[in-house]
Amino acid sequence: MPEVMTRGKNQVLFGYLPEKTIDFTKGMAIARITEIRGMRPPEISYSAVLRRVAAEVRAWNEVNRPRMRDIVLSNNTKFDLIEPQEGQCELFPKVFWCQNRSCARVLDFTRSNRLPTATCPDCNTGRLVQLRFVKIHRCGNLEPLTPPSCRNCSSGTGKMALDTRSSEHIGSFRWVCRNCRSTQRVYAGVCPYCTGENREMEIQVHRAGKTYYPYTTTLLNIPDRKLEALLERDASIWAPLVAAKFLGLPDLSDLSLLEIASTILTEDSVGGSSIPADDLATVTERFQSGEIDAEQMVLEIERLRSQADRRSRRIDPSATLTSIVERTGVSSDVWVSSGYTLMESLLPSETASTKGIASRREDSPERLIAGEMGISDIELVSDFPIVTATYGYSRSEYGPNNAHLNPFPATQSSGGKHPIFADKVRADAIRIKLDPQTVLEWMAACGLHINPPTGTNSNLSRLGYFVQLANDVDLLEPIGVDAPELRTVFGLLHTLSHLCIRQAALLCGLERTSLSEYILPSSLEFFLYGNHRESRTIGALTALFDQSLSQWLMAIMENRDCVYDPVCRDQGSACHACAHLAETSCRFFNLNLSRSFIFGGNDQVLGNVSVGYFDYAKHYSSGAATL
Repeated sequence: MPEVMTRGKNQVLFGYLPEKTIDFTKGMAIARITEIRGMRPPEISYSAVLRRVAAEVRAWNEVNRPRMRDIVLSNNTKFDLIEPQEGQCELFPKVFWCQNRSCARVLDFTRSNRLPTATCPDCNTGRLVQLRFVKIHRCGNLEPLTPPSCRNCSSGTGKMALDTRSSEHIGSFRWVCRNCRSTQRVYAGVCPYCTGENREMEIQVHRAGKTYYPYTTTLLNIPDRKLEALLERDASIWAPLVAAKFLGLPDLSDLSLLEIASTILTEDSVGGSSIPADDLATVTERFQSGEIDAEQMVLEIERLRSQADRRSRRIDPSATLTSIVERTGVSSDVWVSSGYTLMESLLPSETASTKGIASRREDSPERLIAGEMGISDIELVSDFPIVTATYGYSRSEYGPNNAHLNPFPATQSSGGKHPIFADKVRADAIRIKLDPQTVLEWMAACGLHINPPTGTNSNLSRLGYFVQLANDVDLLEPIGVDAPELRTVFGLLHTLSHLCIRQAALLCGLERTSLSEYILPSSLEFFLYGNHRESRTIGALTALFDQSLSQWLMAIMENRDCVYDPVCRDQGSACHACAHLAETSCRFFNLNLSRSFIFGGNDQVLGNVSVGYFDYAKHYSSGAATL
């Protein structure tokens, strides 16, 4: 009977993935995962996940993602969502090493269907174990480290032994021929699948971090099925209505996104305003159960039809877009292309339970401290849908353009498609929003030439400025001196989210790697959430919000220094000791960070930031945050 090893979904999503080597059954063997099987999760939006993955994949140039070029295409048929259920692995490498130091023979069974006995056939005393070293290349190739042929005699590979010379460094190892005693250095060779430069492979212990880097993305605000159906329509139909909700225009303020979606989809299907199918089904069920009689059913249907007619007259995408452009001064194409991002900002209030500090007393410590920090609101979002999706891997190097991004292999069980492994849980998150007026004033105080759009409503123009600033930009690469406004705004949000995570981990009693960020620069906000199933469900963030909020905010404000100052401060004010997070916590590869945006000082790209955001919000802002 084959050995079975049980792992949680979260462990699979981050560590037990196809083409990764693992220590199987408590280290008794080394194996390579060949396949993870499962079913498409019905509650997870395929189009939303694919849209997010495509946005992240674009950070790699096409040369470094040769098998993921087509993921950016719509109606993709090469990828599928899989919720992990079970996996399969194979023994790898099939290369065995005699543990008798006087023998140390290496046996290669890579091309054999049989395995050796537990004892070395050469010395009859040494125990055989799998060789723990493998060869990797940045293209994703993984091969076993096999013995070379002897250069001095005709023994071939059959008498080769591996001598570590009592060292842990591969460069000190030597192959030794037990027949003629000649030696040669251990060399990985070149990748047989690559051409041109940089073909040399490298040797690593199979469990070393460099052998496998998974790439994972998170979606906090996943649309439900009705909203997903809406997103499949042309963006010009629904994006203006989402923008109107985001800006708080009174025409649509009392309608939810689901009501807007229901109206649009119903009109699309029947060619005019009609009662949404869900509402009609509810009335029918009430009649069939005897809750209402036939006369009451007719009256209820008439009420719903009248309501649908009124709603339809108000939902006019073209007129709404014209009004938005006039009020904000931001062009129509920006609002249309930013529709999905703005929907992400709106969904928490519509699909989850929220409570913010605005409901607390004006003189409460947390409200006073948040105002001094330029924060307009802090919310606890409960029962929030969090989707984790793992879409590929690299070897040798991590990050865009340093290595090749590879999809997981397509298998027969996945219908010949490359799987994207996804999992969904409902948990808590903390949402932090900055005050737009304070941010704009601070940017001007730092010497940036702000040119906000001119609309008929100055408040809406301020909101539109940040939507325009973050529209259609790649935040997965360094932001240069040619975009100082974007670097300043995103650097502020990104660095603040990291400082919030670092301090939250201390107060929550969680590992720092258990918390992650989700940044929406268009709306000047970010979320903190647990990135593991365990950290999502134990209520740590709820306890932080309810019991330690003022302590948390004060810790963020007061911990300004780095242990490596003044070196860190002089070189950009961001390093592993003060602002960096692990890859599981930061999806932006620790780029565009600097404590100077928050506390003042030197940014490695923009130079001196004369006043930090916190100091400006506390001492100079005329638009103090409204809580």
